[in-house]
Amino acid sequence: MSRDELRRKLDAKGVHPNAYDLDETQKDEVYCLEESPTGWTVYYRERGIRRDERTFASEQDACDYFLDAVLRDPTTRLPR
Repeated sequence: MSRDELRRKLDAKGVHPNAYDLDETQKDEVYCLEESPTGWTVYYRERGIRRDERTFASEQDACDYFLDAVLRDPTTRLPR
């Protein structure tokens, strides 16, 4: 899955757009996915600090991990 596919899945699952950052906008209190020199990095940014950082060799693996992490967090959903 690519970042574009990931964004569509997050939208379809009702994840609030302010709960994640796929465009490296440097928002805080969000799940982040970014390309790095060593691959793809997934982490949670809180007050400018990266937490639970993981690096993956492929975009596919990073997106899969990202989607799972975001969906496990009930605070990421839009109110219904």
